[in-house]
Amino acid sequence: MPANLLYAGGHDLADPYLSPLFGDFSQGFLPTFLQAGTRDLFLSNAVRMHRALLRAGIPVELHVFEGMPHGLVFGSPEAEELEAETKRFVAAGWERTSQVTRS
Repeated sequence: MPANLLYAGGHDLADPYLSPLFGDFSQGFLPTFLQAGTRDLFLSNAVRMHRALLRAGIPVELHVFEGMPHGLVFGSPEAEELEAETKRFVAAGWERTSQVTRS
């Protein structure tokens, strides 16, 4: 908790500017890619964010990697898989954007 309070700098920890988990997604939100590991301190929050976006009808993907801590261990097989998934997600977003622009 001390690190959380330091990060918040005197602001309410439930402020959506500090944690988008507490945001109002009823007016929409961009397609979202969430990544966490099973040993990630914020895994529960990633799952909660995923559920909140799903409830709001926002396109969202949640990728959870076994044994990964918060962040990523670069050079690991999981990092390579995450990179491929991220590229796929971004490419699909560009394709959707291109289709809308062409219409």
